[in-house]
Amino acid sequence: MNRTQIEAIFSENGLSSLYEAYEYPLYLHGLLDRNEFIRHLDLFLSWYDFQDSPPSFDTFLYHYHIFRHMLKQKNWSAFIGYES
Repeated sequence: MNRTQIEAIFSENGLSSLYEAYEYPLYLHGLLDRNEFIRHLDLFLSWYDFQDSPPSFDTFLYHYHIFRHMLKQKNWSAFIGYES
């Protein structure tokens, strides 16, 4: 998946400005190249509400890691409709 597709995922979730703010930090952290991040991104953005108060990048990353941990727990995966 390339950056245009990742940008489209943010845009589809109404978070284009968030992508613009986080593009470089995501790149620096290597997340744009991780298949796991890319697979989880749309689901993560649809479950978390960042529209009213955009978080700092560190807060965004913290919540992503919590979400990723929940996905790794089989009981949560079924709840949110994710097949690993």
